[in-house]
Amino acid sequence: MIELFSKLKRPFNGIWDAVESNKVAFESILLRLPVKSILIFKSVSKLWYNLMSKKSFILSHRHFSKQNPKFFVFYAPDEDLEDNILHEMHLMEPNGAYTESYTIPIFKTLQLHHPILIASFNGLICFMNDMTPYESSYDMSLHICNPATREVLTLPKSHLSYDIPIFGVLYSNNFHIYKIFKFFSDPVDPEKGYAQCEVYSSKTGEWKLIPRITLRPLINFTLSLASNHVCVNEKLYWFVSQDFDEGFEYPTLILTVDMDDNFHEIEIPNGSETAFLIEFWGRLCFVDWTKSKFYIWLFNEMNEGWCLLEIVKFPVDWMEVAYFDSVAACEDEILFVYKDVKGLRHEILYDVVHSTWKEFRIAEDDKDKAIVVFPFFETLLPCNLQEGICNWDLVQVSEWWWFS
Repeated sequence: MIELFSKLKRPFNGIWDAVESNKVAFESILLRLPVKSILIFKSVSKLWYNLMSKKSFILSHRHFSKQNPKFFVFYAPDEDLEDNILHEMHLMEPNGAYTESYTIPIFKTLQLHHPILIASFNGLICFMNDMTPYESSYDMSLHICNPATREVLTLPKSHLSYDIPIFGVLYSNNFHIYKIFKFFSDPVDPEKGYAQCEVYSSKTGEWKLIPRITLRPLINFTLSLASNHVCVNEKLYWFVSQDFDEGFEYPTLILTVDMDDNFHEIEIPNGSETAFLIEFWGRLCFVDWTKSKFYIWLFNEMNEGWCLLEIVKFPVDWMEVAYFDSVAACEDEILFVYKDVKGLRHEILYDVVHSTWKEFRIAEDDKDKAIVVFPFFETLLPCNLQEGICNWDLVQVSEWWWFS
């Protein structure tokens, strides 16, 4: 460690002192560094530490990082994993290359055999602990994590639910504020169904009950890995089902809520058995799979209408597609992750601008593993807003040699 800090020691020479003295230029250089480098360079000097700990720096760094989006890949645990516990998550470049692995020690500490990723937002992720179907009611622990800094916040306990709770994460792009909505059923009177909803606010650090909700988001167990909601322009959207066919639910409406907890319903552009809600080009996007084609719709918030962007012929025989695990967008491209009838995973990217498809190569020993993919970019944002960004102390540099 002594040798490390000797290498990081601030160079005292006229050229570098001139760079440091120009605060605008100096900060502009640091803002473009990856999170890993910033965490190390904070130990170079007090000047560097104070600069990179400022709220304005952290928020500006988020702005630059957001211009370099990636995919966040979360593997579903299976019997092949050591102790059946998931320890790592991965970053995927838009070209399909895996460039970074994140080891989250809390997964092992909490013995999370089947953690479920709920959302990815502003460089943070929200996940819940493994589900135990043998319990009479579900006590789901929620956690907010910054994979790049490994900071983890465990949220306060919320109400028990007779059925598996349904979650959604709503966040602001302008301020570091987020809310988590939870639909649950009363363990005492489960016949009421998902008649109750509560919301956690990062501002207060507490849960509060919301008056009775007439609709609840759809649960589609065939898409168990995929996110069932999306946040776009400070509004949260879920699918809602009013049709039941032998226990299977089909999307018939979209339920939305804003930062003031106002709920609203939106018609969907087309009926579908398999559909996804994603953010694309800064707008709500409805992706509808109908046999051999994808219908891509964009939502207009002004008149609450839909515009058909494109009808895309899938380059794979639809009879070979068993189901889709995940759909996510990155800039002009949409990534489709699906399993074929043999149980093998495929990752295929569609470029909307050039109308081209590209299938990523997957290692043979990885083809049978299921994954869920979210859009992601690294940030320095803390998980707990109550502690304040200015007073947030990043992890010590000695703890950061898990990067490889």
